[in-house]
Amino acid sequence: MKNYPLWQKAKELLQAQYYEAYQIVKDSSYHKAFVGEKIKHSLQVSGAGNGILAHEPYFQDKPEEFIDIARTAIVLHDIYRFKEVVGWFKNNEKIDHGIKGAEFLQKTKDFNDIRITLPIKHHGHMIEELYNDPIFQNLDEKTKQEIKHIAFAVRDADKIANWQLLAKDWDNMREVWLPEPNAFSDSQGKINQDLWQFFLRCEVSPNNLRSTNADAAISIMCWLFDINYDYSIFYCQKLKLFDAWRTILEKLKVDNTQIDIAFEVMRRFTAQKFKVQI
Repeated sequence: MKNYPLWQKAKELLQAQYYEAYQIVKDSSYHKAFVGEKIKHSLQVSGAGNGILAHEPYFQDKPEEFIDIARTAIVLHDIYRFKEVVGWFKNNEKIDHGIKGAEFLQKTKDFNDIRITLPIKHHGHMIEELYNDPIFQNLDEKTKQEIKHIAFAVRDADKIANWQLLAKDWDNMREVWLPEPNAFSDSQGKINQDLWQFFLRCEVSPNNLRSTNADAAISIMCWLFDINYDYSIFYCQKLKLFDAWRTILEKLKVDNTQIDIAFEVMRRFTAQKFKVQI
């Protein structure tokens, strides 16, 4: 059996950060739900990411030490989310949890590795921000490739694990993800037309276009257009996550014609980029 000691330490750090935050916010149902979602999410990201590392060709011939680094970056991608939620709870503080997470890990003995911190720093940004980071640009080509592929694994696993939570734990997760989690009116089923155009162009949409529940759903579905690995699509198919989106959109009272169009857009995209029919 392969040995991943850094990954084991990473999971211990993750649990400790969760427990610390939970003790502070446990009397707030919203904040408690959010830290609960983040520990579930982090472990599901780890599972999805480990699948990517086990199946994608780039990682097949890499030494255990490198795979341990990659697994660690994946499981710690949201390490600062717990402190972020505490900040919301105490004073409504807004931060970039990726940047703060990288800074936090840079101060540790075990996790201050550029192959961990750079993918985490930019996992919530457009990929161009990683490529344009001066630290990344000054690295040798081999290290750039290692960081790029770890970043792809982090980003893919992050997205599909969020989809998995929404599909499998809808009653709890809608409170975290939807602006009006208990309102299922026709007005909440309307999609911002600017956001819809991003989806039709197969582009990731900016979060500031979200207003209704339907906007939130379409914006999250846009993450498909930032998926990098074939295994990620296979994982979504295996767990029937694409099918789950139809159910979610129907619950949100999105127009049936728009639902059909959305699925046709996704089918064309996956067929062209991944040669897969969904």
